[in-house]
Amino acid sequence: MDSNPVNGIPPSVLADLAREDQGPKTIGLIATFLALAFIAVCLRFVARIRLGIPIGWEDYFILVSMTCSILASACQIMQVHHGFGKHQVFVDLPSTILALKYLYFGILCYGISFTFIKISILTQYERIFSVKATRIPIYIVMGISVAGGIAALFTFMFACVPVDAFWNVLKQPEARCIDLEKAEYGLGTLNTVTDLMIAALPVRAIWRLQIVRSQKIALVMILSLGWFVSIVSIFRITSLAELAHHPDDQSFYSAAPIYWASTEMNLAMVCACAPSLKPLISRIVPGFASRDMTVESGQRSRTRGSRLSSVGRSFQKLNGRDGSKGGSNSSRITGNTEEQGMEMTVVTALSPTQRSDQEEVEPGRIIIMNEIDQRSDRRMSDASSRRILPGQSETV
Repeated sequence: MDSNPVNGIPPSVLADLAREDQGPKTIGLIATFLALAFIAVCLRFVARIRLGIPIGWEDYFILVSMTCSILASACQIMQVHHGFGKHQVFVDLPSTILALKYLYFGILCYGISFTFIKISILTQYERIFSVKATRIPIYIVMGISVAGGIAALFTFMFACVPVDAFWNVLKQPEARCIDLEKAEYGLGTLNTVTDLMIAALPVRAIWRLQIVRSQKIALVMILSLGWFVSIVSIFRITSLAELAHHPDDQSFYSAAPIYWASTEMNLAMVCACAPSLKPLISRIVPGFASRDMTVESGQRSRTRGSRLSSVGRSFQKLNGRDGSKGGSNSSRITGNTEEQGMEMTVVTALSPTQRSDQEEVEPGRIIIMNEIDQRSDRRMSDASSRRILPGQSETV
């Protein structure tokens, strides 16, 4: 007969439970996705510097997010070090208190990091899409994201009064604490909803561009990588439900929410950086951007005035190849759409080019030009509809 049982659990069963340690798996996932995010952010700034693209607000926001992600990951690893991932029977009270303390600060860093990721992506959208009808939803989603981030920060910061009762379980009977599980469910659901909204924002604007369908799909895929983050968010919420069903073994079932939160946060950062890496990859691997598509539309808008808007001062071209005529080293995608009564022509440049109005086109930059016939209200001819950058061969 087994002797010295712990909490009525025979040693043979304890041995089996001891082998069910999720700590190594959790640390491995945290380290892997943190490394991917760090590499993506570094390459983002390398692309900016190498291609001479000015660093914008979205880049500074992603830098703040990366800093908070590193701090959150350090707190998550310390939670594992102090017992999270092991069954509760193997975690003593002092270790539990320390693990909960790191959980507290990890949650705060996670919330700040994720909020700045969303702000960075939405700021990039705001630079890419200059049409008012597209920008208004961007501002609305940004407002929801910022408000949700602030609400989450203060909710978890003062989850218990006094604050240290969050991790000091001995003080909790006399403290005033919110229902942490309900708060996590609510804010997790809000996160998932805003992730889906951010992923869906570019679809309508891109789909109205009269370019080849494959180009639309490519643009949507690059700008809407947040769909993958939404899927991870659902897994994280599911893991929180599993944790709620095991109140007597929370140290073991806390591992899944930890590594799903880390995966979600760092994957979101990789997705936010992906569009910025396209020109760098194209320069290193020329075949990565080998297709050249041109779409001309005979339909013209008859609106007086003109406006030039930049689509993607921080966004990169999706396709392009070296021209074979006239030593040109640029290619383009053009398409027309009627948006707010304006005609839009999408142009991509592979190498620095100087437009007639002296605005330099950065490598890999997509611009939208609204070409309007100012001389009369008649439709412009097909010949006048095409605007070729100096030094660029015309593609039919």
